[in-house]
Amino acid sequence: MDGGQLNDQAGAARTLCLIGCGPRGASIVERILANVPALYGGRPLDLHVVDPCPPGAGRTWRTDQPELLWMNSAAEQVTMYPDESVDCAGPPRPGPTTATWLGSPLHDGAYAARRDQGRYLRHFFETVTRELPPGVRLFVHRARAVDLRRTGGAGAPDGGGRQQVVLDSGEPPFLADRVVFAQGHTPVLAEPVPAGLTRIGPGPADPDALERIPPGAPVVVRGLGLVFIDCLALLTEGRGGRFVRAPGGTLRYLPSGREPRLYAGSRRGVPLPPKPAYPAPAGAPAPPAAPRFATVEGCRARLSAPGASFGREVWPLVVAELGWWHYRALFAGQPGRTRTTWQDFDAQYALLLTDPDGLAKLARSAVPDPADRFDLDRLAAPLAGARFDGTDALQRRLRGHLAEVLRRRTGPARGVETALVDGLQRVGAVIEELWRSGDLDADQVAEALERFALGTYLSSGPPPLRAAQLLALAEAGIVTFVGPGMRVEAVEGDGASGGAVFRASGPAVPGAVHEAAVLLDARLAAPASDRVTDPLLRALFARGELSEDGAGGMPQLSGAGLHPVDASGAVHRDRIVAGPAQFPRPGTNAVYFRQNDALARLLLTDE
Repeated sequence: MDGGQLNDQAGAARTLCLIGCGPRGASIVERILANVPALYGGRPLDLHVVDPCPPGAGRTWRTDQPELLWMNSAAEQVTMYPDESVDCAGPPRPGPTTATWLGSPLHDGAYAARRDQGRYLRHFFETVTRELPPGVRLFVHRARAVDLRRTGGAGAPDGGGRQQVVLDSGEPPFLADRVVFAQGHTPVLAEPVPAGLTRIGPGPADPDALERIPPGAPVVVRGLGLVFIDCLALLTEGRGGRFVRAPGGTLRYLPSGREPRLYAGSRRGVPLPPKPAYPAPAGAPAPPAAPRFATVEGCRARLSAPGASFGREVWPLVVAELGWWHYRALFAGQPGRTRTTWQDFDAQYALLLTDPDGLAKLARSAVPDPADRFDLDRLAAPLAGARFDGTDALQRRLRGHLAEVLRRRTGPARGVETALVDGLQRVGAVIEELWRSGDLDADQVAEALERFALGTYLSSGPPPLRAAQLLALAEAGIVTFVGPGMRVEAVEGDGASGGAVFRASGPAVPGAVHEAAVLLDARLAAPASDRVTDPLLRALFARGELSEDGAGGMPQLSGAGLHPVDASGAVHRDRIVAGPAQFPRPGTNAVYFRQNDALARLLLTDE
């Protein structure tokens, strides 16, 4: 049912509204519909979905994107259907993974194009809404919500009144009892730049904006993550360049002559490691269903101590957990590189869990080669403190680093890297559950996000083929790395050409400077309430109905219900802020589904 039909609310027991219907919103819709028969019977319920983009796909997974933009999760490891493994109160709804539904060859053997994932998401939404439970009416508004006004005046944050949803489409506003915000990553206004300079981003790769970069033009690039990889594909293959296999299997890049010259850096100065080649090598142990040490219960117990901090109480469990996954895979896949049995090592490891020095000593005695030992600091910052005689020396080091990482993550011994990525995803789910359940206060959330940024770096990289292509582009001179700690400043009128320039430099190569008239901010924008472009969020922040928490511009939330807290400290229990989340894996009791099920049941009840 589309939003053009009149919302006649006479007799409706409840009206729910979801603002934003990408994957997160679509999953909450599915959980609402799955729970209605048991919780609501045949009573009337109106469900409104508001999104200018097609429901399911949303903005990020639009089906009109270039084929060159890929997912970074193996399609067989992505599902929108909560299966029997999900421990939640609502009923399961088994369904296909992305790979099964597509049923066609995938990029790099395992990865779907982003637009094909969008088709899967749209099909999911259409499937789960095709037959509605008795009493339910669905209204889909292809519009943007621009305001949310309480009918009971300025107060009633406790859910005692109704809310008027205002759209930009010209449709009459409609009333809702409860509202879910599921807009995903919200864009922010870019910082202004001097006249004569061009800044693209921050935000997802924008094909139209990238087309405006002239062939051969120097470009300073800030960010070496997934947005950078997308931009690379559009600026190279998207401009007619080709990758070919040289004798011996090495990938080479044949330029078209239309590529710009990219000077790229970031805080770490190295690109994200690629996802390990899928599937895991033969003989690799199956990943445990849940963490062994850094469990939700274990972390909660530590956080319950007076004055507990995330770094002091939880982070040591996280590090020990990741080390355990690393060594478990090493002993199983490469026993010749160890000196003891896994059973003995495992038993001693558990006893030394809270003793970092003891764990290090155990690793030295059982694993002879230091390169085989778990070293989170080395993994997190491979170029920390490094200095080079010149730009060429830095390029040689980084190309060698990229080749070594690619070998570790695609070779026959990749089981250790696969285990680390699996462990990071399981631990990341625990941290998210602690956060979304209200177990972490604002300061603990900020520290958790800062510390676990390395989880994104180590586990959220591109497909292996994209990493091999980046190495080929570096060898072809299309990409020049600036190194860690890159600084970018806009300089007016005294660049090498006499005009304004962006100037990039870094401590790895003292004195080296790279200048360009174009800055590509190849990263997602950090949350910032004073620069958010979403008109609804901007209005709510301006009126004080949303307030920032201590985690860098995100709305302050209260408890597992994810209710926003306003500037006065009042909790708006008839509103829910469901932030973006990674796609769930099938068969893993994913926190994504458990959380969405709990939110759906909260929307349908008066608890």
